[in-house]
Amino acid sequence: MLLICVSALLASAVVAFAKTYDVPGALGAALQRTDDRTPLAILLPSRLALDFDGRTYASGNGSSRSYGLSLTGAPNCGANACFLVTFKAERGGRPQFRRTVALRGGRTGYFKPLTCGGSCSPPIIQWVSRGNLYTIQAKVPDSTDAGQRRRLVTAANSALAAGPR
Repeated sequence: MLLICVSALLASAVVAFAKTYDVPGALGAALQRTDDRTPLAILLPSRLALDFDGRTYASGNGSSRSYGLSLTGAPNCGANACFLVTFKAERGGRPQFRRTVALRGGRTGYFKPLTCGGSCSPPIIQWVSRGNLYTIQAKVPDSTDAGQRRRLVTAANSALAAGPR
């Protein structure tokens, strides 16, 4: 019984810091600046729950072959401690992972759960659309591989459904 109570307490503590963000809204002006600099379709989920409940700071860049957009928990973040989520695309890129998941429209996604060694790498989902490799890497509030996979598959499907931003 004690183990069940402790498990429930830990599970609720993990979710206590989670917040669902309006992704395009949170990216704000960084989204428009990036869109102006890249010909690649910017695919973003409409909403995403992150393991964070504070103010976010957006950044982005784009080129003829790629783009990257990020949300962090501190201004001018350059460290893993304040990383929250990144959305990337690369023309002609290839998926880096072998674990596959089904995405909308019959697409195949490639998933890697949270991994930790000297430091932790948040879960990632990738897919190819129109010859571009799309990647979402996020600190999500899920502690299990299955929860992380479910949340990132939902985010990828939301990005595909929304279409270019």
